[in-house]
Amino acid sequence: MREVLAVGECMLELRHMPGSGEADLLRLGYAGDTYNTAVYARRVADLLGVDAEVGFLTGVGSDEYSAGMRSAWAAERVRDRSVLVEGHLPGLYTVRVDGSGERRFGYWRSESAARALFAGTDWVAGVGGDVIHLSGITLQIASEPARAALLDRIAALRASGSRVSLDTNYRAAGWPGRAEAAKVMDQFCQSADIVLATWDDESALHGCGTLAQAADRLAALGPAEVVVKDGPAGAHVLTGGRFEHVPAARAESVTDTTAAGDSFAGGYLAARLAGRDPVAAAAVAAQVAAVVVAHPGAIVPAGTPLLTEAQLREAR
Repeated sequence: MREVLAVGECMLELRHMPGSGEADLLRLGYAGDTYNTAVYARRVADLLGVDAEVGFLTGVGSDEYSAGMRSAWAAERVRDRSVLVEGHLPGLYTVRVDGSGERRFGYWRSESAARALFAGTDWVAGVGGDVIHLSGITLQIASEPARAALLDRIAALRASGSRVSLDTNYRAAGWPGRAEAAKVMDQFCQSADIVLATWDDESALHGCGTLAQAADRLAALGPAEVVVKDGPAGAHVLTGGRFEHVPAARAESVTDTTAAGDSFAGGYLAARLAGRDPVAAAAVAAQVAAVVVAHPGAIVPAGTPLLTEAQLREAR
């Protein structure tokens, strides 16, 4: 069995329901970039026949909302690798979606259990597995000592055969400045085997003129696989010196783009574990993302078909 561990923050998601009038109705869910990736990696691994355990490492409280969150993980068959942080609650965010599926977020997370956990370094010893998945948001909420300890830990894990995946996922508001974010992201890209980046983020962080320049810059840092996502224009994969375009899959509609990139990452990792090459894995990932954006919220209902019939036949 292959072991995948996603590390980051899961939050309470309060989603404004359309058509609820002035007294908005909000629906409670549980989401966060690396948790979303864990869920979709778990679901797609099942569809592709991969014998894998997907876990999630974060900080939680002893409150009822943390308990509800952990129950949701169990329902998704995501292994609970959380650490109890007494006196802290989960972070929370609200999301509104406009008519084109674009989101507006509000966040309450400065005192969250995950942020409190990642301020220290003890949790780093719990990082392990065949694949470790991190994101720019994981790095953003971790302290400088925690990031240094994590770099040491993943260096040791890679030396023993583990692979590290990093979704750069840049959110400017969480960093002291763009230069700091760029520096930290590059440090972890140097310690990653797979980098999943977004063209808009790379352009904002490094001023790359083209997608190819962005991919080349990332590959020069050392990862064997670089994927630069470009929304409805698809993704570009650079591996083994080959730079290839993977078109976006057709979405039935664009209802909510929340977790589009996270679900892409989950689909990609599951497909790579299933033996797909990077380009084929990106095609699987694109299909998963196309399904996710057609549904409201980060996590689509259980049982939602994520792959095409052709992709499922290939898995058989």
